[in-house]
Amino acid sequence: MDYKKKHTLMRREARATLIAAFLVMAFWWAAGFGLARVDFTIFYLPGWFVVSCFGSWLFAVLLVFFLIKRVFTDFSLEDEAADEAAASVREDKPRGGGAV
Repeated sequence: MDYKKKHTLMRREARATLIAAFLVMAFWWAAGFGLARVDFTIFYLPGWFVVSCFGSWLFAVLLVFFLIKRVFTDFSLEDEAADEAAASVREDKPRGGGAV
C-alpha cells in the first residue's frame, strides 16, 4: 500500500472518530437537557442524569465497536518502498573480510 492510500485511510479514520465524538456529545446534550423536564428517578437519581451520563458512555462504547468493525483498517505505517530499497542496498554491499 502506498503512502497516499495510507494517508487517505488515516484521514477517513480520523474523520469518523471526530464524527463519533460529536455524536456522543450531541447524545449527552439531548439526554441531559431533553429529559430535564421529565420527572423520573433511577436509583434515587434524576433520570436525565442517569440517561445522559451512563447512556452516553454506553453509546460511546457502541460507537467504538462500530468504528473498529466497519471503519478502521489494519495496516503497517512503515514505508514498504523504502524498506525494499534499503534491503536491496544492503544486499549490494560487499561483506567484510576482504582486503582493501
